[in-house]
Amino acid sequence: MKKLILFTVTLLAVFAISSSRAEAVLEIDGRYWLSTLDSNVQVTDGGLLGTDINLVDDLGIDDEESFPEIRVRLGLGSHHLRYSYMSLSWDGSTNIADLTGIDFGGTNFAQTTLVKTSLDIDYHRLGYEYDLIDLLRNRITLIAELKYLDVETELDAPIAALNESESTSVPIPTVGIGIQAGLPALLDVSAEVTGIGLGSDAYFIDAEAMINFHPAPLFVVSGGYRYINLHAEDNDDKLDFLLDGPFLMVKIGF
Repeated sequence: MKKLILFTVTLLAVFAISSSRAEAVLEIDGRYWLSTLDSNVQVTDGGLLGTDINLVDDLGIDDEESFPEIRVRLGLGSHHLRYSYMSLSWDGSTNIADLTGIDFGGTNFAQTTLVKTSLDIDYHRLGYEYDLIDLLRNRITLIAELKYLDVETELDAPIAALNESESTSVPIPTVGIGIQAGLPALLDVSAEVTGIGLGSDAYFIDAEAMINFHPAPLFVVSGGYRYINLHAEDNDDKLDFLLDGPFLMVKIGF
């Protein structure tokens, strides 16, 4: 019995050592996100109350777009630093259908005016992870992250000689949790959610879940689903931004 216990402990120790050796110090992953947009914006300026505009329905922006994303993760033991960047961009054009036109940033775009619209967002994330539990491909991770969004919205009506653009940069500190559960056949599932809530006036959520396949050491192919929801209100200004959809990922470790 003692020999069996000793053999079992030795086997587990060897497995743990070999697993730790296969743990990447640096991970780089590339993603391709097939997303769907639903967004409303209201911008008041110069005493002219802004219209609550749906970017897709009112301004003809294409709600289905695909975006690449790059992520870098540096780890030492239970501690990890990570950074990710994604550039998001949408365009559209339409003749204003509303009888009273659309008021945006102090400018009125009258009915039948041809308006070209663009929405551009640079999304940066810089985070710290701590592995609360890390055992045999089962992991629970605590996350603290600073998200930074650089947002620019432009409405352009060249025939009517009208142009209005609004830019804002928003740093958002968030906290969250990540989980991973090992499965047979070189598979595991993982999920994470990060965000912050400031009551009904402002909240932000970035969540994802995926299934991961490990065909070789330090190499992962994944498929998953991601959900981003941002809501912010400030007096007569408002932003609702919902983006979700499936994604594919390839990760390599060093």
